Amino acid sequence: MAKIKSSYDPPKHGKLNKKADVIYRVRNGKEHAYTIVDEYDGPPSEAQQAHRANFGRINALVNRIMADPEQLAGFEQRMNAANKQFSVQGMPKPYQTLRQYVYAVIREQIEQIPLPTTQLPKGICLHIRTFAALSASEMYEILKARYAVFTIEQGIVYLDEDDIDYLATHVFLARGPQVIAYARLFREKTETTFDPGKYELVSNDAIFCIGRMLTTVRGQGFGARLMASLLAEAKRQGARTIRLHAQTHAVPFYERFGFHPVGEPFLEADIPHVLMEQTL
Repeated sequence: MAKIKSSYDPPKHGKLNKKADVIYRVRNGKEHAYTIVDEYDGPPSEAQQAHRANFGRINALVNRIMADPEQLAGFEQRMNAANKQFSVQGMPKPYQTLRQYVYAVIREQIEQIPLPTTQLPKGICLHIRTFAALSASEMYEILKARYAVFTIEQGIVYLDEDDIDYLATHVFLARGPQVIAYARLFREKTETTFDPGKYELVSNDAIFCIGRMLTTVRGQGFGARLMASLLAEAKRQGARTIRLHAQTHAVPFYERFGFHPVGEPFLEADIPHVLMEQTL
């Protein structure tokens, strides 16, 4: 980083003249020449330190995944599926290399947790709904997002629509009708008894679970905002313990919110997972 001073009427703009130590730029419609006068050799700011720390953690995880053929095969399948969705819509492919895709996924997990007072970006709305309160179009968009991520991207084939949906609290971020981040919150040991039109919750525990967590728009902090909302809603409903099954590459993301791994990793839908929980 360098301190600079400005002079006017340069012959060029937008280039660095290394011999003269001059940077030519256009600002507010005027041409300016910025001359480097001395180098800054002070300590990095807190923001710079945080950026460097996150960059190091992301690269370490990416390198570990790139060296694991089994994990890499799963990521490649997901990347191809994600690119295919864009191609079908006539849009350019967002991921040109496998490392670029892995980096984007891991970066989403390591992103900074927004402060509770952080406002959502313009056009993004948070919704917290019981099943009965969901409109038909909201349920349709939720199921479409779940299918896009879990079935098309991750290649998981199972009956996604289980009876827990009837009993869960559905928390999601939406841009217009499009669901861009979603998860459901429900009590552990949830059981259902089916009588036409009647579903009952059988549980006396204050243990809640988070499931079906996803983001369709990545790298913009929507996963962190969603998680902050899920924890707040769980506390409001009286949760004392929260549990979830985390894909192993996402463990650092959940650790930032106070979760810790419990037991050994296991396969769920042929994808490595680990049980994580936290006590409120």
